[in-house]
Amino acid sequence: MEFPDVGERCSMKNCKQLNFLPLKCDYCLNIFCTEHFHIDAHKCLNFHDNIVHSKVKRSNYVCSDKCCKETSPIEMLCIKCKKHFCLQHRYHGCLEYTNEEKTTKLKKWQIPKKQFAEAKAIVDQQISDNLKKSKNVAMANKVRLMRVKGSAVGPKNIPVNERFYLHVYPPTSISNKHIKPSKGVYVNVNWVYGKVIDSIADTLKISNNNSIAGACKLQLFHHTNGALICNEMDMPITKLCESSKLIDGQSVILEYSDNITVDTSLYK
Repeated sequence: MEFPDVGERCSMKNCKQLNFLPLKCDYCLNIFCTEHFHIDAHKCLNFHDNIVHSKVKRSNYVCSDKCCKETSPIEMLCIKCKKHFCLQHRYHGCLEYTNEEKTTKLKKWQIPKKQFAEAKAIVDQQISDNLKKSKNVAMANKVRLMRVKGSAVGPKNIPVNERFYLHVYPPTSISNKHIKPSKGVYVNVNWVYGKVIDSIADTLKISNNNSIAGACKLQLFHHTNGALICNEMDMPITKLCESSKLIDGQSVILEYSDNITVDTSLYK
């Protein structure tokens, strides 16, 4: 027994099979049996038309170059002229500077370059001067130390490798000819500042009242500017050397004074 009102027949002319579970093609919307449902089986024309239409739709961005007809599914706009160009013509001269713009930008770029060159020249000159000065000072210190060592006196029990040399200008009140106008003296580099003054006074036979309260004390001053070297009698000489307040072979002034400076013109 047949049920003509139930199901639908296949749309293929040579088939027309009745299907109780009909299959509809998504492209041509016709009904097919399981054998002819596939798009290749019924040669679906709508499927091919859809593919062609999709290709055309995806390729609708044409290069803006007059001599180019290249299409692209992706729009690539120039940031300046806002036109689409293919990869081959993406550098189409839109972003190039004119000669006037190039000259202006070149001048602008040269300003910091010139400033840097000028600053570098100044710094290089300062470094060169400092190095030259440093070399001259170091050489002068070596020469002065050699001269002081040649005639320096001091306690003979100080090992040679522990001797620290000073070129001493004695107090203006001293008239001893054997120490005028100055004398090389050595002390122990491991001593403290107060013991150094006591040893120099003892070596040069200069009256020393540093242990007497209220008496005018002997102090050491820089011969270059008359400034007091140190006011702490327990300061190690090594500390003064580390801070460059004292240099081996340096010229110093030994004077009775409670001031922080002395007149260097009196010690020649």
